[in-house]
Amino acid sequence: MSLIPVYRRRATPLHAARAGVGIAFCASFLAVGVLYSNPLVLAGALAGLVAAGAGAGASADLRRAARFAVPLAVLLVVVNSLVYREGDTVIFRGGDVLGRRIDVTLEAVAAGGVAALRVLVVAASFALYTAAVDPDAVLRLLRRVSYRSALTGSLATRLIPVLQRDAERMVEAARCRPAPPARGRVLLATLARSLDRATDVAAALEVRGYARARPAPGGRRPWSRHDARLAAVAALVVAAAVAGKAIGVGGFDPYPSLAVAHGPAELGLAALTVAAGALPFAGARARLGVAGA
Repeated sequence: MSLIPVYRRRATPLHAARAGVGIAFCASFLAVGVLYSNPLVLAGALAGLVAAGAGAGASADLRRAARFAVPLAVLLVVVNSLVYREGDTVIFRGGDVLGRRIDVTLEAVAAGGVAALRVLVVAASFALYTAAVDPDAVLRLLRRVSYRSALTGSLATRLIPVLQRDAERMVEAARCRPAPPARGRVLLATLARSLDRATDVAAALEVRGYARARPAPGGRRPWSRHDARLAAVAALVVAAAVAGKAIGVGGFDPYPSLAVAHGPAELGLAALTVAAGALPFAGARARLGVAGA
């Protein structure tokens, strides 16, 4: 089983939507994670992403992303708690380490927790994008701006799962040997294999004439109901996040004493992000097709 999210075509509204709309939908939750430090709002964005992942059939992909994001989030909390001694509420008094007294404050833990929540929101946003937005459709969308750059980016993202499968097969083969090689040798073998694959891909592209490629003729695919629904939800989330930030919603100040805004505005914005993740998939049925740009 792959340890990172991989795109698979499914019959869901997010998979059926065009690439630009899918990117906007995932980016709307990312915008909330970037703009706000309030734990209520961040928790709402994370819950909305979990709901969207369930609706798009990508819950397993979000769990795979969590295997990498959760340890980093925990590390942020621990480091922030040990490094920053600001705060009025001391919850643990430690000894002296290298001439520095270790005191853990509630405010430092809260600040680290908010940073951890932000990391989880960002990781879940990218995991949902990777699992539900067709990279080939993204290539068709971006090639209007820079065809070669779009091709390079698309190939890089598509080859990551391939290289991971190569490494997994090498590890399984190494276990059959009486004296399995060290992990460093497996890593070097995977790196060498990636260079061989890069050479093969470059040769294949040259033979197919990608250097002289031109945009294919034809009109754009008309908007579907899934495009309209997801685009409207993304625009609503971004508009609410920007407007809330402009009027001071979602305040959070950990030092010197913890102050977290938790009024109706914050609860409403959190509820909006949760609903934004669930509503586009409520009662919707999508036909599996080719997502356009």
